[in-house]
Amino acid sequence: MTQKPTGVFVQFPLTEAQVSACSDARAKAWIEQGKPTTTSTFEAALLAIGTSVHGEKLEVCATIERENERYVPEVISFRPDIVLVGEKTRLVRQSEAKAQIAARDAEIMRLREALDALENSNNNLCFMRSKDTYQSMLRDGCKDLLEALDRARLGAREALKGGAA
Repeated sequence: MTQKPTGVFVQFPLTEAQVSACSDARAKAWIEQGKPTTTSTFEAALLAIGTSVHGEKLEVCATIERENERYVPEVISFRPDIVLVGEKTRLVRQSEAKAQIAARDAEIMRLREALDALENSNNNLCFMRSKDTYQSMLRDGCKDLLEALDRARLGAREALKGGAA
C-alpha cells in the first residue's frame, strides 16, 4: 500500500516541460474528479512535477516550549535513551528536516538521471564502434578518452551505492 505524501519538493526554476505537466495534471484531475476543488487540482499539479515527501517519523529527542517572551524556552519533554553520553544534541524543526530530506532525494534523483544519461551515451558509443571504427579511434588517440568515460561511469555508479544507486 502506497503511503500518501505529506508534501512535495519542487526545484526552481520550473522548466517549460514542468509547467506543461502541471497544466496536464490539473486538467486530468478536473476530468477524473468531476467537480474538483482548486486545492485538489493544484496538489495534482505539484505531485506531477515534484518529489513527494512521505511522513516518515523523525525521532524526537526533546520538545521545547517557550511560554512567553520573558523566559527562555524550556524543555518539556526529553528522551535520554536516544542521546549519547557526552553528545550535544542539536534540535531542528521537523518540517525543516523533511524539506532537507526531500531536497536530498531530489538531488539523488537528478544524479541518477544524469548517470543513466551518461551510461546510455556510453552504451550508444559502444554500439557505434565497429571494428574499423574502433581501430580508427585507437589510431586517432581516443583510447584514453573512451577508457576515462568508462571509469567515470563506473566510479559514479560506485559512489551512488548504498540506497542511492
